[in-house]
Amino acid sequence: MKIAIDALGISQPGGGRTATLNQLQALLRLDQENEYWIMLDQEEPSLVAPRVRQIVAGKRGRLASRLWAQRVLPGLLRRERIDLVHSMKNLGVFFVPCHSVVTVYDLSVLLYPEIYPWSDRVYWRWIEPLTLRRADRVIAISQDTANDLERYYRLERGRVEVIYPGYDESYRPLPAEQVAAIRSKYGLPDQFVLHVGSISRKKNLLPVVRAMALLRQRGQDVRLVLVGRLYGKARDDELLRNLESGELASQVTWLGAVLAEDLPALYNAATVLAFPSLQEGFGLVPLEAMACGLSVITSGAGAIGEVVSGAARLVEAASDSKAWAQTLQEVLQDPGERQALREAGLIRAQQFSNEAAALRLLAVYHEVMAR
Repeated sequence: MKIAIDALGISQPGGGRTATLNQLQALLRLDQENEYWIMLDQEEPSLVAPRVRQIVAGKRGRLASRLWAQRVLPGLLRRERIDLVHSMKNLGVFFVPCHSVVTVYDLSVLLYPEIYPWSDRVYWRWIEPLTLRRADRVIAISQDTANDLERYYRLERGRVEVIYPGYDESYRPLPAEQVAAIRSKYGLPDQFVLHVGSISRKKNLLPVVRAMALLRQRGQDVRLVLVGRLYGKARDDELLRNLESGELASQVTWLGAVLAEDLPALYNAATVLAFPSLQEGFGLVPLEAMACGLSVITSGAGAIGEVVSGAARLVEAASDSKAWAQTLQEVLQDPGERQALREAGLIRAQQFSNEAAALRLLAVYHEVMAR
């Protein structure tokens, strides 16, 4: 087969980039037969292989990239006689002259429209369902996302396939010297609460920031370390104002976007992960944390509960700072519970594999071509 992969948009750091690259790398390792044309914003050295051609559109911005894909991709598919095109990051293309598969991460824009710009709301309300209905198969990265596809777009269950992402093998318990080196590099204390993810309204960080102030009032002085870029489209101005205030600023360290190779050691160095997100189509950050042996406290929003499956403490009232303070206090003060969460998380993380996801993806390609 000749397979085209639309991976435009994965140049931005975050869960979408990580999950897509993980799956593509595993796919190219396992598949020694098919040829691949991969559409990208920038060259990706980790995707270089003998049967792979990278087509770089350049960093054009989200709307310009989609217009480029709509203008260029149908003609390329026809000229190269592509058998199947897979849009790996939510957004499909009209008028493709071959079989098509689309992967959908989540429907956050429909669930929380108030935190997204109008252009995203229009696209996901009116255009996305049209592309999905024309696809031969839709891949959801969790059962929760599959349920939302049925609920909002009325997609038949037989056309939606759930394929869980995996995590990179670098996420694992690390030797003490590597953990000490990362503490030194970023000036981190012996104990801290970690959050990994974009600084945005969807991540719902303000309740955890306020919980840290409550813990301090109770005599527990522990820092919150934030890792992630500022997400402009859903900018959390209230959080940023609080981070700039004197008392809260003294308890919170915002590292910004860090090198991907530093993340496993940061998970290893932390005392607990706090992940209060309002919605996740999967929950790669809690999975990576569990794979590193880090105790996880998370909301149960979206697919997160599906992923952690009893191996983490859930705060059901995700916006309740008092609930976060109480749960954080309990876990921080109880080494026995942290050890139990560590052991459960390590076992749970083993259930997710990039290789298994890639094999199932290849099976979907063959099923679609056999129609």
